[in-house]
Amino acid sequence: MENTNKRNQDILRRQGEVLLPAIAYGDAAGLPVETRTAEYITEHHGRIDKLIPTKENPFYGSTEHPGMWSDDTQLSLAVAKALIMAKGFSLDALVETHLEAYDETVEIIRKGKLVKRGWGGSTTGAMDKLHAGVDPTESGTLGGEGNGVLMKMAPLVYWQVTTNTPMREAYTQLDQLTTMTHDSELARIMTRVHADVLGYLLRTEQFNKTTFLSVIHASLASHSFMYRGKSTDTFKNIDDLLNIFLYLDPPRDNPKIDVPVTTEMILTHTDKRGFHAPYTLAMAYGAFLAHQGEFTPSVFEAVNLGGDTDSIASIVATMSAFKTKEPLLMPIDHQNIEDLDMIKSVSRQLAATALGN
Repeated sequence: MENTNKRNQDILRRQGEVLLPAIAYGDAAGLPVETRTAEYITEHHGRIDKLIPTKENPFYGSTEHPGMWSDDTQLSLAVAKALIMAKGFSLDALVETHLEAYDETVEIIRKGKLVKRGWGGSTTGAMDKLHAGVDPTESGTLGGEGNGVLMKMAPLVYWQVTTNTPMREAYTQLDQLTTMTHDSELARIMTRVHADVLGYLLRTEQFNKTTFLSVIHASLASHSFMYRGKSTDTFKNIDDLLNIFLYLDPPRDNPKIDVPVTTEMILTHTDKRGFHAPYTLAMAYGAFLAHQGEFTPSVFEAVNLGGDTDSIASIVATMSAFKTKEPLLMPIDHQNIEDLDMIKSVSRQLAATALGN
């Protein structure tokens, strides 16, 4: 039993230490073609399989250097730093680290307005409210359904699993993190669902696709009580939400057949963009399953899908890091990631603090 516990601790330490570098890699892989379509990427790049410069991104086009990352990494760092600072979940610490990241972000002109580069509208609106002194339980953008929480929540889920946070308390924390920036039933549901998926990947000793799909569907069904289909929510009922994930399942007429997930399947059954939280996860889970969660091909599957490439790829990178029980072998070009030493340092601190040493 002692050897088993030590092995589990060693695995959790490795997963925590590689978490933020993995997020940054997925972010940097997708950032250059963010908002581009799959067709555009194929026409202009063939198939992307390594980090490329961000010169094509209209908001990050000033650099020829591959490895630049965006708010996906920046806000994941903010969540990790808050957990380290408070030695646990604290809305006050999260407000502090979020505002610090917000104030440090470069401003650009977009559609004639001065905005924070790369930051979504819901998160930006929430930061302005927090700066004005609004309580974080009331600062979220009403009806916000983007993926601004999904892309940054992995450090919190890692902390909850590592410290054995009771599930009810964990969901309360996830709801509070979500509501701070995205005040909608749909956003809170998708945060809970993704937390259940990440928790499964962290806890399971052996990944199983059937179990993985069961976790998704069970979680959606479990948290559907939260959904009342208000006017600010996109889906009229919970069945509409459940249906977008069904393409990942085996054929209903022959459930014993395991049909591999392909790029064409993902694009056919999603909105091909992934800026909206449910479709973010539908695309990310597809990219992950298309390559059994193997880090590099899964990340670049997400990139080549187009749409919100940096967010989807960073989410897939997180899933792969949590699935992998052996040391994660990242591509050699991960050394090009901007501020990699700092990112590694925060990730090591997160793992050490969560594990209590």
